[in-house]
Amino acid sequence: MTEKIHYVKADPSGNTTILVLDAIPKQEHASLAARLLQPEYVGAEQVGFLTWPDNDADIRLDMMGDEFCGNASRSAAAYLLSRSGQDYGEYRVSCSGCNKILKAVVVRDEGELYDASIEVPLPKKMDVISLADGNSTYRFYCVELPGIMHFVHFTPSIKLVDKNTLWRAVYQYASTRHYEAFGMDLVDRKTLTMIPAVYVTGTDTLYWEKSCGSGSAATAAALARLCGHNIACEIRQPGGSITIEASYADQSVRHIRIGGPVRIEMEQCVCVDKEIPGTV
Repeated sequence: MTEKIHYVKADPSGNTTILVLDAIPKQEHASLAARLLQPEYVGAEQVGFLTWPDNDADIRLDMMGDEFCGNASRSAAAYLLSRSGQDYGEYRVSCSGCNKILKAVVVRDEGELYDASIEVPLPKKMDVISLADGNSTYRFYCVELPGIMHFVHFTPSIKLVDKNTLWRAVYQYASTRHYEAFGMDLVDRKTLTMIPAVYVTGTDTLYWEKSCGSGSAATAAALARLCGHNIACEIRQPGGSITIEASYADQSVRHIRIGGPVRIEMEQCVCVDKEIPGTV
């Protein structure tokens, strides 16, 4: 037995995202996402489920593991502008893992390409911790965002670190703490280059992502704290760049915003099996 799923595929700076347009019961989100992520169906790095009221300025996004995602939230706003046929729009995005309405601004660039920026909720908590793998110890900024925990590691040269070694240190620490999702962000301070990884507990998936919105937000917060002042820059990631801004005052982060290009494909549909092959 199969079901027809309507969706759009978004590409926010390389972080390919499937946005499901049908009303899917929440208890089916994880299993359907697992199927859609398979290349024989659609293939992407993550899946979100969209709902929206009659008000064209509001949209609700539920991620596949109930995590928060900045890139998918930007993509949801870009999708609303693509539906409107307008060249500019301001939207209110509600995302899983976050109890704050996020304000997004989208400008049509050309064709299917949009420039979308969104404010990001402030960290609930930010600590500096040391994590070990074998005889080596690494310093991380532990940034707790709504729905996801990020571990940010700054290095003078990203070429000199083994991402798998650092991921083991993060995973050993984070996997016992019952996070909905957690990520690692390796950041080269000289070149402002970042390698992001995200693990979603509900779907048991790890992706070395082409770009990461929440990871970029966590990096903005950590960088502002490290520098002790406002920051605004562009972070280069494997799939493209994301702009980050963070204001800093009285030894705390006051505001975070991320932005960058989002490509929205035409609405499509795919027939998927009701059950994942090989499962009982």
